[in-house]
Amino acid sequence: MNFEQAAILLLLAGMLVVFAIDRIRMEVVALAGLAIGLLIGLVAPAEAFSGFSNPAFVTVVEILLIVQVLGRSGILDPLARRIPEVARTETGILAILCALTAGISVFMNNIGALALMIPVATSVCRVSGLDQRRIMMPVSFAALLGGLCSIIGTPANLIVSNQLTAATGEGFAFFDYAWVGVPAAIAGLLALLIWPRRVLGSEPAGPKRLPPQSFRTVVSEVEIGVDSPLVGTPVTQIDATVHAIRRAGASLFFQRPGTRLEAGDVLLVKMDLPRLETWLAEGQVRRDPAGSERVEAVIMPESTLVGSRIGALEGLKSREIRVIAVAMQTPRIEGSLADLQLSIGDVLYLAGDRQAIADAVDEAEILPLWPKPEEAASQRRWRPTVVFAAGVAIAAFNIVPPELAFGLVALILAGAGDLNLRKGFAELDWPILIMLAAMIPLGFAVETTGAASTMASGLMSVLPPESPIAISAAMLALAVAITPFVNNASTAIVLGPIAIGVASAVGMPPEPLLIAVAVGASIDFLTPIGHHNNTIVMGIAGYRFIDFLKVGWPVTIAVSLIALVAIFAFWI
Repeated sequence: MNFEQAAILLLLAGMLVVFAIDRIRMEVVALAGLAIGLLIGLVAPAEAFSGFSNPAFVTVVEILLIVQVLGRSGILDPLARRIPEVARTETGILAILCALTAGISVFMNNIGALALMIPVATSVCRVSGLDQRRIMMPVSFAALLGGLCSIIGTPANLIVSNQLTAATGEGFAFFDYAWVGVPAAIAGLLALLIWPRRVLGSEPAGPKRLPPQSFRTVVSEVEIGVDSPLVGTPVTQIDATVHAIRRAGASLFFQRPGTRLEAGDVLLVKMDLPRLETWLAEGQVRRDPAGSERVEAVIMPESTLVGSRIGALEGLKSREIRVIAVAMQTPRIEGSLADLQLSIGDVLYLAGDRQAIADAVDEAEILPLWPKPEEAASQRRWRPTVVFAAGVAIAAFNIVPPELAFGLVALILAGAGDLNLRKGFAELDWPILIMLAAMIPLGFAVETTGAASTMASGLMSVLPPESPIAISAAMLALAVAITPFVNNASTAIVLGPIAIGVASAVGMPPEPLLIAVAVGASIDFLTPIGHHNNTIVMGIAGYRFIDFLKVGWPVTIAVSLIALVAIFAFWI
């Protein structure tokens, strides 16, 4: 192994570790890695920004722009009313929601598919009295499963197709992934209907159940009134987790034994939402009035609020909107409510004027959970869907490449007034896109330096070269092991060239190994941090980290086994 080969492998390994630690923004890590690659000669200067013109990058941008329009079209709103009427049981409702989510995810990026389905799923839960904990995680997983079936369902599919084009001159067709993706997705959906309720509970649905959002644990700031029965109560005896107390404007060291609450104390508390509402109703605590309208909204990956502190949200302050509570992902809670830093998947409880909240929600790119926004006008609902369907058909029949087909769709939507390009580009999830563009040249460097061939030789020394299915299983398992800690695009970028090198070393076609990499990189069911979909539903339904492992491992095994059988049947 020469210097360049060792350097690119060490660089990528270091970047994957930093990605997994998640202390530095992902786009900063990717750009820093690209800069190091340039400085030591791993990436040619002319190739440094080639990622921004790469077909995979262009197609992802186009799909994200189109999803913005589809999300506002209201096309799925009628389903929220019809699903409980058609499916009378919880299993039936879950089957429809998961199948619909997976079907949508075939034709768009899986984050967009989940964004379309979240309002539908939350509305169905409210109407049917279902616990969101048994619904939202399967819906998130279904979005990942549907993405296995087409070239645009997940960035990993686009990336390995582009790598195949570079290696052989011809990439995967639009639905080539479906030969493996469809049976794998069906296996995963069946597992989702059987397993999650065993882990997350199996209480029957019914009209007397609490609303689903009531099960969240929230952080809020409340004041002890003069007449509160909590006056004089030791802090250690109240039924809530107290993170901070302010008395007369100063922070109080309340951890001292015997500290008791006094009238006027302001508490930063973490507790179940129904208990907090009970405290407020009974007068045990009080909160400043802040308008009659209440809205719950979840922070999406592209939101401008990610990383901001609640007290610095000028878009809310200027409209006299208050954050009265927040269901947070982070375990670190201190100071005041204004000091809390927001992250993807946090659920905000906003109070203020209805129109002001609607404007702020739209500006900040957060997704309302309740109440649902008013339906779009019917004449605008179907046009974006029809245009997008036409683009999918053009790409599926190989009339033009996907990046041209969906570029045409975006232009038509912009010309028809459905897509504001200036606003649309501003609302894109640029950290993810910059990371993708910066990683692509480094992925090519794995091949051009010969590192892929060296890694392939190393793998072949421990794998049976006469067994293509064993080699495919090894590539899939390697991708599954990496992707819970690193986004699936980076996993595909790193492992794709290695898969091509292994295929060349054993004299087999690269397609089976690349599909194994794409599947393994995309079935991220084991942690809430490997894929944004899981992070989002963690905040909505109040899951714990361990819940994803408990629910995800059988789904991962079922999908992996069926995917390997399908790879053997259709690609080897």
